[in-house]
Amino acid sequence: MTPAARVAEEILALRPQERVLVAHDQENLPQALALAFAAEALGAVVTRAEVESVGVRPLGNCPPSLLAQVSASEATILAIRDVGGEQPMRQAFVTAASAARARHVHMVGVSRRSFVESLMTSLSRVFDLSDALRRALRPASHISVRSAAGTRLEVDMAPSLRWVTNGSVVRRGDWVNVPCGALFSSPHRVSGTYVADASMSGPEGAAAGLLTARPVRLELEGSRVRRVECADASLARVVTRFIAGAGGQDRVGLVNLGTNLGVLSALGEMTHDETMPGLHISLGQSFPELTGAASTAAAQLAFAGASLDVDLDGTALVRRGRFVRFV
Repeated sequence: MTPAARVAEEILALRPQERVLVAHDQENLPQALALAFAAEALGAVVTRAEVESVGVRPLGNCPPSLLAQVSASEATILAIRDVGGEQPMRQAFVTAASAARARHVHMVGVSRRSFVESLMTSLSRVFDLSDALRRALRPASHISVRSAAGTRLEVDMAPSLRWVTNGSVVRRGDWVNVPCGALFSSPHRVSGTYVADASMSGPEGAAAGLLTARPVRLELEGSRVRRVECADASLARVVTRFIAGAGGQDRVGLVNLGTNLGVLSALGEMTHDETMPGLHISLGQSFPELTGAASTAAAQLAFAGASLDVDLDGTALVRRGRFVRFV
């Protein structure tokens, strides 16, 4: 109930009589019930919709009946497991929520453990840290990243690139991922080695879970992957196939500074681990409409490291996954 109350009070800021839709699947029923109870405790009028009752998964499109419920809501929550082939359905849900000027919370592939652990710290502290860090970032900041696992990465930013916050009180027509707590941007230049010993996105990454015993090692030059190493040959093939795909998928599209003070260790779930204090990277898509990047790609593959040290413009920022500034 504590994390559910944080979503209702600190992210959605629900008010009495507001219409709230909690859409979920059978796997996320406990979280959905907690979220509905927390919303009702604030006086909101809650509707629950189980996605298995409106179609057979994977749902390639969002059913009209569900879209109608979204359009009639002032706040929406989507809490479902990550099923391949459902991206169009999820996108349609978010688009409908934005069109209805609803405030939306997106929880896709978030386990019960991740839901609890990532929301045990007051989100106001997380939001304040994100704001302080964003103010400290300069247009041409330099970020250095190190880890005992072998990460040795140098990141340069540029004045044309913008930092975007994932984690704040949601305004009408906007949405946020939960777990939350991060700043992301597209880097100007990335070089060195990044060792992902926490998690990797995608179906294969989700199946692999925690990567401590089989980390993915990426050698980067000019922001592009030059070499992939992993003791798990199947994971190495997944990454190699991805970077050999459509133009730009071998390039670091995003860097992500996790700011969730409540995330103390990796779970092997990307949505959780990318909010962990440290710097995490994504290949491919750069969201140029948000970041100002000059190029992008159609797909994205993200990687998270654990117990990272981060220096911002030559000054210590994070040590072994804990912030040493702004806290």
